[in-house]
Amino acid sequence: MMFADAPPPPPNDTARSAVVCVKAEGRRPLQFSGKLEGKRPQPGAFDLPLKPGVEQCNNLLRSKIATWTLTVNTPGFTPCRLPAPEFGQRVVYSAKASARGLSCAPIHKSPIGTWKK
Repeated sequence: MMFADAPPPPPNDTARSAVVCVKAEGRRPLQFSGKLEGKRPQPGAFDLPLKPGVEQCNNLLRSKIATWTLTVNTPGFTPCRLPAPEFGQRVVYSAKASARGLSCAPIHKSPIGTWKK
């Protein structure tokens, strides 16, 4: 007796998501926030406290009708706007509040997935 071919398993579609991590430096409390901005309210907004020296990560899902706005902020400082990464990527940023203000910079980027170099 022959069985019909089972459908193939869905591909590991990492191009539909991205991971953004922020590593705080210094002692000032920082917040990592993100939300999807579109014509209508979108799910997925987050506001996460950052701990010094620890990467705080969040998964971003792709949307056809909205774009991600990502910021790091602390009271009394102009927030850092982080560029949303390419989907399929994991990006780590550093964030630091100093006498010159709040600064953020990318420190690492890698593809998402199980394959590693």
